[in-house]
Amino acid sequence: MPRPPRFTIRAASALTGINENTLRAWERRYGLIRPERTAKGYRLYSDEDIARLRVIKRAMHEGVPAGRMRVYLETPEGQARLHDGTAAAATGVPGTNGRLSDCCDRIEEAARRLDRAALERAFHDSVSMHSLRDAFHHALGPALLTLCPHGCGETCEATQRFLTAFARQHLEKALAGLRPLHQQPRALFACAPGETHEVDLMLLTLEVGLEGVSARYLGADAALETLREVAGTAGSRAVVLSATRGMPQEAVLGLRDALTALPRRPRLLMEGRAAQAHRDWLEAIGVETLAATPAEASRQVLRAAAAV
Repeated sequence: MPRPPRFTIRAASALTGINENTLRAWERRYGLIRPERTAKGYRLYSDEDIARLRVIKRAMHEGVPAGRMRVYLETPEGQARLHDGTAAAATGVPGTNGRLSDCCDRIEEAARRLDRAALERAFHDSVSMHSLRDAFHHALGPALLTLCPHGCGETCEATQRFLTAFARQHLEKALAGLRPLHQQPRALFACAPGETHEVDLMLLTLEVGLEGVSARYLGADAALETLREVAGTAGSRAVVLSATRGMPQEAVLGLRDALTALPRRPRLLMEGRAAQAHRDWLEAIGVETLAATPAEASRQVLRAAAAV
């Protein structure tokens, strides 16, 4: 039976939104968490530890001080919350405290005001109260999709750029924390030339990163030559290109040929509405089209990234 996953302190911080120094303080000063240690003394957190950290964060948010947290966690209420938190982590069902829709509303409002501090607080609350996956899928992602409809003017476009840059920064930070030590990116993610829709690609990239596979997000405006260079240098096994508005056939053929010429020949996969519409053409040129459902699409990428 495989050993349950363990997370470094960087990964635990990314998954819970809790600063690494705070995690160390909770362990040393208050004894609130007892992660495993490697032979060299590095901390390793289990799924149960991650769930416990989220419960602690919620209780502190509600007014329980750190110095009284151990006593609180031994009360019937504390024990019930720990049980519910562990069950939610096992099933992937979000908790009920601090509704994610409220966090989404706060993210939208902060983005409209271009208020970085308020945006950080709203996103931080969504991660620490629920999970990194829930924060992206049910708060930040929906805000990106609904904040600015097409053709709404320069002000709205500036707001969209502001929030997209914020999302990308936090995605890259999370991927860095989740990345296995010393592992070069095995999966690369970028938008096709001219593509500006990034939300679905961000969510897919995060799913792959959460599975413990080193992923790198290059997003929109990444030159295809850069993709080839990174894939060649890192020995990446999968390159995912997103196309929603249209299919740049010449560029796709050029990237396919460039990747085929590399020593390890990474697989080229495509996602998005345009990819679905051109599935037959992509299949004919040897490019795999990802499923429309995020769960199956991530499994396809994981299979490609694991290929020898």
